[in-house]
Amino acid sequence: MKKINLLVCTLAIAGLGFTACSDDDNDSNSSNDTKIEGAYTLEEVNTPVTTDFDKDGDSHIDQTEESTCYNGGKVVLNADNTFEYVITGILVQDGNAGCRESETKTGVYTVQPATDPKNAIITLTYTENNQTVTRQFTKVGEELSWTSPAIVSTYPARDANGNAVEVAGAVEYVYER
Repeated sequence: MKKINLLVCTLAIAGLGFTACSDDDNDSNSSNDTKIEGAYTLEEVNTPVTTDFDKDGDSHIDQTEESTCYNGGKVVLNADNTFEYVITGILVQDGNAGCRESETKTGVYTVQPATDPKNAIITLTYTENNQTVTRQFTKVGEELSWTSPAIVSTYPARDANGNAVEVAGAVEYVYER
């Protein structure tokens, strides 16, 4: 009889343990990184080759390490499929450089989900100079990225004399939520 009572108590305790561990917690698919909406801050501006634009002796591929002109860049995706896109960067003119005036674009975005629910293709559409512009971003987890085509894109660098110049090449912009 004692063995039966011990067995029943053991089974009861084990049963309580299983019910206490039921999977009623949030599913991992409902975490923040599956959500599209939110503010994504510009964290990296990656160029094909390193530059020492700030002339401090350290070269970087990530141009945010070379200039504060990229501060304030962001993409804000709203739940109603509208967005705000703040473009920042370096302005090069006549061998000199400074921060370009930030531009804010607004419009609508569409989402193409990927196989992994944390990933998606997000297309921003806005009007600039009476032209429709689209930018296709890739969302992976908490990160949005967009790469400008090398054929039409330039990035700031220095020539042999230390003058600011524009160099042709693809640039990857990385934003994080």
